[in-house]
Amino acid sequence: MERKMESQIFGVIDELEAYISECKPKLLSSTDIICEKDVIQNYIDELRRKAPEEIARYQKIISNQDSILDNARKMADGLIEKATAQTDEMLSQNEIMKKAYQQAEAVTRQTMAEAQNILDNATNEANACREAAMEYMEDVMNYVEGLLSSSSRTVSDQYDSLLNALSSKLQAVKSDHDSLRASRSGKTQETSEESSGPNVSTVYPDSDKE
Repeated sequence: MERKMESQIFGVIDELEAYISECKPKLLSSTDIICEKDVIQNYIDELRRKAPEEIARYQKIISNQDSILDNARKMADGLIEKATAQTDEMLSQNEIMKKAYQQAEAVTRQTMAEAQNILDNATNEANACREAAMEYMEDVMNYVEGLLSSSSRTVSDQYDSLLNALSSKLQAVKSDHDSLRASRSGKTQETSEESSGPNVSTVYPDSDKE
């Protein structure tokens, strides 16, 4: 059934084979058969009639197959071309990424080197400034120490001189004070003697009056 659907010629051939198998064999022969000419002719005519149609149909199928194959080939070529383009693009992107990565690494190394150089310079400058500052502070402290030492000696000398002067003044004042007290003591004695004379004189007049 499936074969007859595929080809009408095969259907006619099958019918012809079935007819031949039903024909009676010829007397005293194992190969010859007795068949009707008109029936065989009808099958032959049917085959002639079906053949062009079948050929045309198969030619159309073949043509369609060629078209299908051509379309499939074009699609395959398109897919291959697309895949090739994608592969090239991926390789190109990979190459670009590789170059970008290499450039990034180079920039990173350069940046780290510059940063390290800046850090080293800053460290050296800081150390130099620290050393200079320490030297300056040492000079200042030496100067201040010398100045304070000199001032201390000067003040000590001035203090000693002032103390000696004050001691001398104190001795002079004490001497003047002693003299003053002695002088005051002498005047007090004279005053006492003068005050005792009138008492005597006042007695004399009283005696005269008597």
